[in-house]
Amino acid sequence: MTQYASSLRSLAAGSVLLFLFASPVKAEEQTIAPPGVDARAWILMDYASGKVLAEGNADEKLDPASLTKIMTSYVVGQALKAGKIKLTDMVTVGKDAWATGNPALRGSSVMFLKPGDQVSVADLNKGIIIQSGNDACIALADYVAGSQESFIGLMNAYAKRLGLTNTTFQTVHGLDAPGQFSTARDMALLARP
Repeated sequence: MTQYASSLRSLAAGSVLLFLFASPVKAEEQTIAPPGVDARAWILMDYASGKVLAEGNADEKLDPASLTKIMTSYVVGQALKAGKIKLTDMVTVGKDAWATGNPALRGSSVMFLKPGDQVSVADLNKGIIIQSGNDACIALADYVAGSQESFIGLMNAYAKRLGLTNTTFQTVHGLDAPGQFSTARDMALLARP
């Protein structure tokens, strides 16, 4: 046997002995300290699994404000999916959606729609999601359900189907309204697929 083969054999035998007598290594899930978040209520949830990674006051009921528009857009999406409306449908803007004519909308985020304007469902939905347009929410709510009140009923029914047990909507846009509330946990669930 050559010296090289003998050295190789000794190295192999030593490696086997090392693996046989070495202490087992155990992989453990690493605990990570939650981030410091400057918010009254928050939650960090894995998007795919829904596993909560960290939270702070996630079940405190608060006004959802413009996060309401997520639900507004979902209800519009349900109407599209059901074939009740099409993205190309032209919506006639009503008086309630008129930003400068509706005192509730003054100073809020709007698309600056005027009564009688003809705007497509697609553009109004973009106005909701991109511009956070409160006037676009009203125009689409009226078009989809006939009134804001009926649309709010659809929003709350959809919230119930999704299991959002700590959420009640009172407006289609999220501006302050008595009895309107949600939680960070419910909003995270709403944002999941």
